[in-house]
Amino acid sequence: MYKVLVVDDEPAIRQGLLKIVDWDALGFRVVGDVSNGRKAVALHQELSPELIVIDIRMPVMDGLEAIREIRKTDGDCQFLILSGYADFDYAKQAIAMNVSGYVLKPIDEEELKKELLRIRSSLDQLSDRGKWSGIPSDALQEELILKLIAADPAYAPELESALKPLTLFAGKSKQILLAEAEDISLAGMGDLESVKRKWLEAVKAEELGYGFQTGSYVGFLLKEDLSRPAAFNEWTRLLQDACGTNLGFTAAAGRIVYDLADIRQSYEGALGVLKNRFLLAGGRIHLETETDLSHSAAAPNKDAPPDLEALALKLFYLLDLGKREEVAEAIEETGRALAAFDSSEAAIKSGFAQVLSVALNKLAVLHPSVNIQDYAPLLAELYQHTHYDEVVSAVHAQLAGLAGRLGADGCLPVVKQVIDFIQRHYQENLKLETLAEMFNYNRGYLGRMFKQHTGDSFHTFLDKIRIQQAIRLLGEGHKVYLVSELVGYPNVDYFRSKFKKYVGVYPSSFKGAPPKAKPIPLEIS
Repeated sequence: MYKVLVVDDEPAIRQGLLKIVDWDALGFRVVGDVSNGRKAVALHQELSPELIVIDIRMPVMDGLEAIREIRKTDGDCQFLILSGYADFDYAKQAIAMNVSGYVLKPIDEEELKKELLRIRSSLDQLSDRGKWSGIPSDALQEELILKLIAADPAYAPELESALKPLTLFAGKSKQILLAEAEDISLAGMGDLESVKRKWLEAVKAEELGYGFQTGSYVGFLLKEDLSRPAAFNEWTRLLQDACGTNLGFTAAAGRIVYDLADIRQSYEGALGVLKNRFLLAGGRIHLETETDLSHSAAAPNKDAPPDLEALALKLFYLLDLGKREEVAEAIEETGRALAAFDSSEAAIKSGFAQVLSVALNKLAVLHPSVNIQDYAPLLAELYQHTHYDEVVSAVHAQLAGLAGRLGADGCLPVVKQVIDFIQRHYQENLKLETLAEMFNYNRGYLGRMFKQHTGDSFHTFLDKIRIQQAIRLLGEGHKVYLVSELVGYPNVDYFRSKFKKYVGVYPSSFKGAPPKAKPIPLEIS
């Protein structure tokens, strides 16, 4: 990695440069940022950066003065000038002082990246002309590997020739493995840096490959590729052994290549897999060649967001019925629907939290024994997990117990369970196909069973239950439109016609002590 110093009197520009550029990927490491030329000269003496990105116009000491001072002692340091159109004359003076180039403000990200790649190539050529001597072998291996995974393909053969004498491969195949340590205890007690050190030490001691660090990952150039089960298991064991109980890891290996000059391809493949880290299972190595790396196995459905209300309602019904296995399936269905629309970690966690909140709040209204506050820790815990599988497991562990507690009537005949469910949920938009799915019955068969047992079709029975409740509410003095909503008829005119059909009079004349009305036959055996 080449050291970089950023110099600009505007804090927003300095911070912007630090954020918009993936310095590690380009082969650089920012070692400092200062606000004027005098500070730049002092920090150069202390840190000896290979590149200084510097503004021209600054207070105290401008960029040109700073370059002149640094050039007195350092003829190799590269300078990338930042300037506005009005400063072009200054930029021409800077170019005459052997600077590497300039970028106009406002800064274009792609233009800046191209300039940095060009400067890195120049630095690579300087390094290849003799700067390897005197560097310890391990450090040199790491430096060359990092250069290879970041290098322009045109310079890869030169770097390969420098790295080849320092590496001993038993076979011809080569592969990059990237691993990220993570805290899985939810208590924040892990020492991630310690795990990284153990990985690097173990790989060196067992002579399995060559280690390096890049960003938050520890990388390995493997001596033996992971296509052999024995090698795959050995690397899995090595990564697991350093983690203990509170720490875990996610790892990915790129495709196999056959020349050191091509290891950048394997590196980029591993990096691409880890971009989906949340959807990957923790504690194992994932291969770029795997066909299914995520839990979004269904075709993406980017145009239609998941119906969170419907998912929550289904989960609520199944919890109320105490159906543990079906609750587990509903949780998985929710996860698949969320991931198919937006597989980002934030979107999936937020979606799960919304579905659970709606379902649990509805359940708390129906069951006094369910205290929504008891499940607040679960909702908070969702955001602490680092993997999709962990989120699903946490939700299932909590809701399986709740379903078991509420499922005391699970041994009743199915029609009695359906009747009991209707009596508790008559105000909902109930459908026979929904109940058939929840009870694992064919819709037609369940409908015939229901009519044989009650004497009514499902829809007639539901209407009668609703009208019974409407009579009670009207007798208490509630308005007709409100009663219509409370018993499950959003359309008040439809409610009036149903009421007249079953009672013989319209609901507006049915207040307090009702007029003569025909009884509602409702047999529940």
